[in-house]
Amino acid sequence: MNGIFRHTGRGEEGGLVRRILGLAMFALLLTVMPLSVQAADGVRIDLAEEDGYGRAIFTFPDGVPGYRASINSGILVLDFDKTFDLEPDAFLRQMPRYVALVRQSEDRRSLRLALTTEFTLDTKTAENALYVDLMPPGWTGNPPPLPQEVRARIEAAQEARQKEEDAKLAAKAQGIVEPEAPQPGLSVRVAERAGMTRLVFDWNQPVLYSLVQRQGLATITFDRTAAADLSALRVDPPAYLSSATAIEHEGRLAVVLTLKPGVTISDFREDLNVVLDLKPSSAAAMSELEDAAEGDAGGDQVKTVAGAPKSLLPDAAHGEEDAEDHAGETPEAVPAREEDAPIAANPLPQGKRPEGKAVVRFVAGRSGTDIVVDWPEPVGAAVFERADRLWAVFDRVLPLDISDVTAQELGPFGAPEAVSFDGGTALVVPLREKVLIGAVEDGASWRISAGETIPTTGRPIGISRNWREDGRGSVVFDFRAPSMVLRVRDPLVGDEIIVATARGPGQSLQTPRSFVEFQALQTAHGLAIVPVADDLNVAAAPDNVLVSRRDGLTLSADDHEDAVKVMGEALAAMPAPAEMHFAEWRMAPGETFTERRQHHLAKLANAQMQELGELRFEYGRFLLAYGLAPEARAAFDAAKEARAKYSIEPAYLAVRGVASVLSGRHVDAINDLSGPGLDNAPHAAAWRGLARAELGHWEAARAQFSLAGAIVDAFGEDLRTDFRAMAAIAALKGGDAGSAEHYASGFPADPQSQKAKAQILLVNAMIADARGNADAAAGRYDMAIANGYPPVAARARLGKALMLHKAGELDTEALARELESLRYAWRGDALELDVLTQLAALRLEQGKTGDALKLMRTATDNFPDSDEAHKMNMRMSDIFADYFLSEAAQEMQPVQALAFFESFKELTPIGQRGDELIRNLAERLVEVDLLSQAAHLLDYQVANRLHGGVAKAQVAARLASIFLSDQQPARALAALRATKQNLLPEALAERRMLLETRALADLKQYDNALELMDGKKGKLIERLRADVLWDAGRWPEAGAAIEAVLGDTWKIDEPLSTEARLLAMRGAIAYSLAGDETGLASLRAKYGQAMAESADASAFAVVSEPIVKQGVAFREMASRIASVDTLDRFLASLKVDEAVAVN
Repeated sequence: MNGIFRHTGRGEEGGLVRRILGLAMFALLLTVMPLSVQAADGVRIDLAEEDGYGRAIFTFPDGVPGYRASINSGILVLDFDKTFDLEPDAFLRQMPRYVALVRQSEDRRSLRLALTTEFTLDTKTAENALYVDLMPPGWTGNPPPLPQEVRARIEAAQEARQKEEDAKLAAKAQGIVEPEAPQPGLSVRVAERAGMTRLVFDWNQPVLYSLVQRQGLATITFDRTAAADLSALRVDPPAYLSSATAIEHEGRLAVVLTLKPGVTISDFREDLNVVLDLKPSSAAAMSELEDAAEGDAGGDQVKTVAGAPKSLLPDAAHGEEDAEDHAGETPEAVPAREEDAPIAANPLPQGKRPEGKAVVRFVAGRSGTDIVVDWPEPVGAAVFERADRLWAVFDRVLPLDISDVTAQELGPFGAPEAVSFDGGTALVVPLREKVLIGAVEDGASWRISAGETIPTTGRPIGISRNWREDGRGSVVFDFRAPSMVLRVRDPLVGDEIIVATARGPGQSLQTPRSFVEFQALQTAHGLAIVPVADDLNVAAAPDNVLVSRRDGLTLSADDHEDAVKVMGEALAAMPAPAEMHFAEWRMAPGETFTERRQHHLAKLANAQMQELGELRFEYGRFLLAYGLAPEARAAFDAAKEARAKYSIEPAYLAVRGVASVLSGRHVDAINDLSGPGLDNAPHAAAWRGLARAELGHWEAARAQFSLAGAIVDAFGEDLRTDFRAMAAIAALKGGDAGSAEHYASGFPADPQSQKAKAQILLVNAMIADARGNADAAAGRYDMAIANGYPPVAARARLGKALMLHKAGELDTEALARELESLRYAWRGDALELDVLTQLAALRLEQGKTGDALKLMRTATDNFPDSDEAHKMNMRMSDIFADYFLSEAAQEMQPVQALAFFESFKELTPIGQRGDELIRNLAERLVEVDLLSQAAHLLDYQVANRLHGGVAKAQVAARLASIFLSDQQPARALAALRATKQNLLPEALAERRMLLETRALADLKQYDNALELMDGKKGKLIERLRADVLWDAGRWPEAGAAIEAVLGDTWKIDEPLSTEARLLAMRGAIAYSLAGDETGLASLRAKYGQAMAESADASAFAVVSEPIVKQGVAFREMASRIASVDTLDRFLASLKVDEAVAVN
């Protein structure tokens, strides 16, 4: 038993010895073999104390990221551009002779290792690993090499690459070149329009994609990946989108869009682009989204976080004005091919078509106001204008609902009226102004556009004449697929219109046509025919509309001479509509004017309603024959009210036109005396010539008097003299003294009236002046002045003064005094315009540009219809710009220059020259710190002068920088966002991004500011990122960012710049406030000596003291340095590169 126990004891002792020896052997192996630590994120760290040196190997699965390694004051600092996990104790266990303490930063990007002594550092990369070697003091020779197996793999890879390169070169020598596929590239663009947001993923190569939408999210996944910059979508999401996130997964890019409630998404492909359209799913959803948008707009323009400084936004009223100024601006986000398919404004929601009626809406269109008529189902229509009223005739018998139309929506229209008739319904709308009319069918709706431009004129309707074998004529309109032929009575004119309707697309009769038996009105769509013959027949065929009579139409053609002869005889028998029979119209019972006038008034008093129109017309001609032109015009207007058909009759228009000429209403006269039946009439031409001459339209007047010919002598002495005098002056204005003499030769030989005598003297004086006979001209001018007839005497004074000045007998100052006197001697006609023109020219010669422009403005305001005034108006912009950009204007004080500009800013030229003028003035105002005035100028330019493009984006960037200088970051942000667009030059796009970032930071939206810069690189970006981190109080990141901006400045053997010294002190403060003693020590080691030799030596010494020693002095100095505003430096750095942007 004892032996057995003794044996067991010896066995246990032996086992214990073996276990101890085994542990010792294992511990020995640990000291000589490297330890491999595998982190959860795939980063492996191998640590070992090799033969005389220490080595740490960091192996990364995706390649070695950017890194920085340095030893300062016994601290090894390793900074990586990638986060990783670490077990700090592993360094202490495996490298105890080298590492005394290990610390990893909170962001898991940096390591700080306190070393046991002064080691020499060496780093190298190979494959996916970073080798960090620590060599002890006294190390000689080269740094430790890479492991043998690593070197072997590298050499093998190099040999393989060399063989591959040699093979490529050999193939290339034989002309064999393998095409290289470009790297995938992607840009994301956004466009916002009424009722839709469009996202365009612009790839540089074909891609496949899938789109999934569920629960307010839409995910689009592409079959490849590329860098997608979505920062703008996240910082300033467009309508219908809340946020956007890009995710890369297994070589594919997925973009996750968070949609606003009630938004649906559709997709399509265009070339290499993938396009997503975000729209409200229903009318209710659109209403809710619009209400939400209005709610957002009702608050602050830009949201700020709690604790933000007081907003410097303009007051509410000003904000509303700004909103109106910018209304309708659309960022240029998609190519022109996308704009060719416009999105209809104010569409009727699907499933909401009216039932049992048609609904009329007035909505904003592209160039004015559109009328939209929504029907339960598609209908045919005809659209035309007649007697200043717009007609839209539809071939369905349903009521038109106009109950929701408000006066504010009408635009150029009057109150709409619904007209019902057999077989259809018409909408009749008065036109308040001359506009172009267009009509487009949109589903079951008709959109009628009225404005300066129209979307389309449709297919023109052709006209042809036909004759049967028996000679009966007819007219065929090439109107395809007509729906119905309807007859509707015009309640205003009192006659009947025959209308042919059709569905879309549009077909229009683009020129009105007149025939003996009917008139075809100009239309925007369809046909509208006004019959003259009672038995006119209009019939619809499958591809045309035929107009005929039982006995045929009276038509003209080369092969129908008999028809031409008959019609010519009929026309010859008709009186000329513009011939004035004044003697005949004076005739009435009675001997005196009063008795005859009483006769007409008695007839009017006893007239039946249907007789009023004709009797008022006769009374108007009676008054006109007695020279009472204003009273006659009033009678003619009253006649048209009683008989609307007068508005299209040449005889009525002619007498009203003559009354307008004699009343001084020359523009109205020209309008009345022009048109069918009057354009080529000599009598009408004579009166048009007189009106044109009074307006100063001398070339047009010459043409009209030439057309009138001998008709000018068909009047009494005074009118005959008027016509010939004005015709002669028009010829002289054109330099044709011979024609002037011809007209003067027909003056009455013995005129009786003072006016006729004065006119004859003046014209003869002007002819003598033109022929160079100064003595004769002066004598006749004096006689005309002595005659005393005011308007002629004033013109004679002007002619004589100009003649004497030209001969050198009257100096400039004396001429100016005479012209100033003439300004008040006679006013209101072409003479006043001549005086103002001459006086303005004198003031320009004298260098009095402001006075000259005021005179020219008076002339253009008082004579808006004059050709001379129009020419003057065009010259004013050049005069203003030439003066404002000249040295004389540069010598003015900025405030004086601003006052001058404000006085004549409407003269700023259109285009680049005018924009340059405004920008120059704005820069002068900025130089003297008149920031609000400078911003006002540029804001006006952006809102009213620039309409998209690079120039608008560039000026808006400058406007934003001025707002920032003026402590208005919210308005800066608004200016940038209101003008954002795609496809800008890279430098300009970056500058706008930097300004937006700075504005967000000034509004304390630091996360958005940093988000906007995420993934972007550049010197200015890095500097701004450091400023934002500093302002945000994110001290650890701010310190690292500032040190990165400084870079290797400490290695340069030159005094530090002011900027570098400020950054060094800010970096020290950031590290101190972060509690990062290691970073502070590193900064102190790098910049301590250079700062000690600078003007900021004492300040840097205070802020870079070890943290444990910092006290009151540190806080005071930190406060002073923190108060230094970096805005001016930031804006100045942007201005250096400003010339890069394209103007």
